[in-house]
Amino acid sequence: MGIIVQKFGGTSVGSIERIRSAAQRVIKETEQGNQVVVVVSAMGKTTDALVSLAAQLSDNPSKREMDMLLSTGEQVTIALLSMALQAEGKQAVSLTGWQAGIETEEFPSNARIVNIKTERIIGLLDKGNIVIVAGFQGMVKESGEITTLGRGGSDTTAVALAAALGAARCDIYTDVTGVFTTDPRVVSSARKIPSISYDEMLEMANLGAGVLHPRAVEFAKNYQVKLEVRSSQEEERGTLVEEEATMEQNLMVRGLAFEGNITKITVSNLPNGIETLSSLFSTLADNGINVDIIIQNVVNESTTNISFSIDSSVLAETQEVLAACQEELGFESIITEGGLAKVSIVGSGMISNPGVAAKMFKGLSQKGIMIKMVSTSEIKVSTVVSQADMVNAVETLHDVFELDVRQPAHQL
Repeated sequence: MGIIVQKFGGTSVGSIERIRSAAQRVIKETEQGNQVVVVVSAMGKTTDALVSLAAQLSDNPSKREMDMLLSTGEQVTIALLSMALQAEGKQAVSLTGWQAGIETEEFPSNARIVNIKTERIIGLLDKGNIVIVAGFQGMVKESGEITTLGRGGSDTTAVALAAALGAARCDIYTDVTGVFTTDPRVVSSARKIPSISYDEMLEMANLGAGVLHPRAVEFAKNYQVKLEVRSSQEEERGTLVEEEATMEQNLMVRGLAFEGNITKITVSNLPNGIETLSSLFSTLADNGINVDIIIQNVVNESTTNISFSIDSSVLAETQEVLAACQEELGFESIITEGGLAKVSIVGSGMISNPGVAAKMFKGLSQKGIMIKMVSTSEIKVSTVVSQADMVNAVETLHDVFELDVRQPAHQL
């Protein structure tokens, strides 16, 4: 008994039939005696369609106006789901992000939630309503401007509401049945993971696993929100995301994540000074460029080479920033290598099991896959390989770490 937050993604509410199906899941939860808050995304490809409309009018539309435009997608869904519930005889009220009390920073297109005023939602729940909230959006308290939360914003809305309301759990309904050892569309033997820790899920999300957005997982970890990733179509338990994964503790590696479209940049013959790294990466950060794997290769006492990876979509911008600062930074040239991908293994078992990285590298080398860059943490090892080798690398490592071997089912 308590408050349950349910979140339905775009494909889960992509048609009237699916909205009706979502409504039935909501009703089932209320029949357990729980109060329910539902967060929804825009239907199907609505957001893409709205972006396309804007592109027909401007190559560089105002971010403020894009927020005004894109926020309408979720507003359609909340009204339709509320109508579906009312048609089943249930009390339901739909709220936009700002009506729900979600306050954000004033950063159009990528705002962060700073506060949620829950009084209105709690009042509606106490009157017997199911509350349907538009994900992905909020409002700046000081200016009243509508903002959107960026990619994965509806996940973040759901987890933030669960934290603010002290919900018993937050269920994320998607078009998959849970979190898998890797993408089952790439590796057919990939299997669902019954339980995974916040830290492991955060690493996998940051490394390319698209089932949950990193910001939502981070929010869940910080506020100890219990998550379950579930299918909106199948009647089966999903994957629990919690502080300590209680199952499969014998596994060194819990899952594999990967992403393509990576470019390696080498800034050659930089002055080998104390402030070299600070100056270079502060310049990139000040221009909003995210850098991933970093390697330093000292040439001699006076010069060094720095290599780092970026998303290929920001290559031109990165080159422009570096070129503008070449004299200030004092480097000789920029060398780029595109057509790369990042393949990562993740698992808390790595902490107490030496040799995991060696096993990874051996498996790749036996398949003739060249490793171009490496990055490690306590619970992950990432390698940069040719994008042409990405699928082969994922399949190889899935076999090497026996991730297709089924473990005993967890009890709930």
